[in-house]
Order: sequence, then C-alpha cells, then structure tokens
Amino acid sequence: MTGRRARPGWIRRNTVALASLVVTVPLLGWWSVHSDYQAWYDAEPRDAVEVAAGGTSYQDATWYAASVEVDPEPRAGRNPAPLPDGTTRIRVYFRLQVDDVAKLEKLGGCLMHLRADDGRTWDESIADDEFQDRPTGCTGGSDPKPQSWRDPKLAPYFVKPAAGKPFETVAVFVVPSEVAGEVQPTITWRTRLPQYLAFPR
Repeated sequence: MTGRRARPGWIRRNTVALASLVVTVPLLGWWSVHSDYQAWYDAEPRDAVEVAAGGTSYQDATWYAASVEVDPEPRAGRNPAPLPDGTTRIRVYFRLQVDDVAKLEKLGGCLMHLRADDGRTWDESIADDEFQDRPTGCTGGSDPKPQSWRDPKLAPYFVKPAAGKPFETVAVFVVPSEVAGEVQPTITWRTRLPQYLAFPR
C-alpha cells in the first residue's frame, strides 16, 4: 500500500504569482505617484525670467518694467462695488514692444498674475472693468475706439500695438492688504511652463 503525497498548500502553489505582486504593486504605486508629481512639477511656474530695467527679449517681444498702482482710482464716472474686508485692489501696467505686429499671435493665451514672496499667486480680476483704463491681454486688446482709453500722451507708451513702439496693457488684481506692497507682477504661458516672466516694480 503506497501513501498519497500531500498536495502543496495554497501559498506554495501561488508562490510565483505572490512574488510578482510583491514587485508589481509597489512599482505601480511608485509610477503613479511619480507621474502625478512630474505633471505637477512641469505645470508649476518656478523658473523666473527676470525682466531687466532696459528691456528683456522673450517670445519675439521686448518686455519692460511694469508699473504698479496700489488702490487705484476707478475710471471716470464709475462706481465700483466695495471690496471684501482686508483686501486691496492693484492695477498693473505691463509694457512691451514688437518689431512685427503679426508676432503678437504668439503672445496669445498669456496669464497675468501677482506673486508674493512666499510663492502664492493671484490671477487677474476680470470683474474690475472700472479700473481697466488700457486694453487687457498681451496682444493689446481689441477695442476699436482708442479714445475710450487713457490719452497716450500721458505716458511714453502707446495704447495700441504698433511695430517698433512700446505699448501698455493693463491688469487689475484683488489681493490681501498685507501683501499689496510686496507682490511682483508675473506672466505665464501654458506652452512655456515652468518658465514665467517676472517684472521689477
């Protein structure tokens, strides 16, 4: 009479599968976390292109220092809604020049921000039209009536883009009052991240 051999246990029968899980699960977890981190890292504006006082060439345009106004006056005849407590309105004039107006198309899709020393950012407040006395956006806007904007003779910058002439565009922000004196104007493009333009005040 011969004895029957004991059948191997479940663990022994599935040793190869279990070993592959021990390797695969951590690897998949690492890959998922790494992929998410890389996507965030690539989309985070962190490499500043500092705009020099005399102008800096970037994206086929020459950029100049920005002008920052804290708590600006609204446009004549406008009665804006009051701001939330503890906040301040900031108006920024961005200045640039192109040698060929057609190249302004490359500047479309820009996003204007204010950046605090601790890395926090605030986007342009498009609801504050009462404070926008110049066209908005990096391409200079599309208002067909230049006379509806501030007289260009008041500043050495033109209201509308013209080849070889510096012009101004405006952005308005609402930020906490405690950072109003320190925030730095910046511009990002999704096609250029992680770079961003950083403007001296």
